[in-house]
Amino acid sequence: MKKELFAAGLLAALLALSLINSAVIKGLCDEIDGMVRSSGDAAESGDWDTARKRADSALELWRKREGYTKIVLRHTDIETLTDDFYELTEHIYSKDPGSVKSAVELVGEHLSDIAQMESINFGSIF
Repeated sequence: MKKELFAAGLLAALLALSLINSAVIKGLCDEIDGMVRSSGDAAESGDWDTARKRADSALELWRKREGYTKIVLRHTDIETLTDDFYELTEHIYSKDPGSVKSAVELVGEHLSDIAQMESINFGSIF
């Protein structure tokens, strides 16, 4: 009976940690997405300094959380998103509003995909 209780407790702990991880990743992705979209809005209005600062802040936040994300996310997702950030920054420095808009959408899509992959739903359990 002790083994069954221990196993049930372990499963409950894994479920709780998975729910916490899902919430943390979703919060991080939402926060970064807001910063990136704000950067895109600034670029669209021609405020390139603000656009650069906001994109840099988003990248800085992403890098600051690497200690956690490198443990819980696939490395290919991390590398792809980091590359997307640098592409966004490149378009901001070249002051190309159309390219910035598509780069913002690309970063946003990858952030959304990461948050969705880390979420717990019926399909991810069974």
